[in-house]
Amino acid sequence: MLQWDSEWYFKIATEGYRYNGDPTIQQNVVFYPLYPLLSRGLAAISGLSPADSLLLVANVAGLLAVVALFKLVREEFGDRLALATVALLSFFPTSVLLSAGYTEPLQLLLIVAFFLVLKQGRYLSAALLAGLAVADRSTGIVLLPVLLWEMWRNRDQRPFLAVLLPCVVLATSGLWLFMIYLWSQFGDPFVFAEGQTAFHRETTMAARIIAALKLEPFTRMTLNDWNPWGQDSWFTLLFIVLIAVGAFRLRSSWTLFAMGVLLLPYLTLSGGPAGFVSMGRFNLVSFPLFVVLADLLLRAKWLLAGVIGLLGAALLMNTALFARRIWIG
Repeated sequence: MLQWDSEWYFKIATEGYRYNGDPTIQQNVVFYPLYPLLSRGLAAISGLSPADSLLLVANVAGLLAVVALFKLVREEFGDRLALATVALLSFFPTSVLLSAGYTEPLQLLLIVAFFLVLKQGRYLSAALLAGLAVADRSTGIVLLPVLLWEMWRNRDQRPFLAVLLPCVVLATSGLWLFMIYLWSQFGDPFVFAEGQTAFHRETTMAARIIAALKLEPFTRMTLNDWNPWGQDSWFTLLFIVLIAVGAFRLRSSWTLFAMGVLLLPYLTLSGGPAGFVSMGRFNLVSFPLFVVLADLLLRAKWLLAGVIGLLGAALLMNTALFARRIWIG
């Protein structure tokens, strides 16, 4: 369960960050610090090996995330939809990564916790969770516009301007603290972004964004390939449909979040050579997609059972492939 990106996190947890100044060589500065930092701390306190700590943090976070998601959806829609939602997410093909040494389990937990406290109007607590989320992976930055939107919508009931600046500072703290560290260690606060070039066949961020804005990734979709990297094209189309449907069924902040989670990798990654590869993994933390899908499938229980069965079969395949070090996302 420690394959691919897990190996980078293992190196960070055991050796720290390394950068030789060449952005064309793959280096660990592109990976965010919270997950390996927690794993390293757990190893130091408990005496566990770094590998065991990485897996323990991921699995505990994944379990707590599913429980918290059930609570969040139940409070909004009831037990039936909550159970269907967590079932669909748990059997989704890329959910194998909720048990692997990846950042998705911790990210999902922080995101769901963010929405739980946001419902209660606890803006500073929500901002703190957003800051932790962005210290875990870039997806966390999507929580900032969600927080500001909810604060603006409820400005008549709760203070807005008084907490605006503290919330923005807290919600982005995971990013700017990481940048300060990189600046102090390597003399460049943007090496985490510049280093992405090596992971995308030396295509720059600007080139990927321009290609994405020109919709070039849609001209390179692989709809006739049922391998995991081919499934991502179909998943992307499904996610777009679910976001459109969810706009009429969910809270506006949930829809805004789902749009942000989809657009962030689309704009920054999909315009490169990878296209839509890994979109199934990136959107695993986009829980509103699973809420909408559950709502649609609950109209026919046999359909819900059939879809979960198909997803479970794909999950079994992905687990076997991942264990054999074959790329799944």
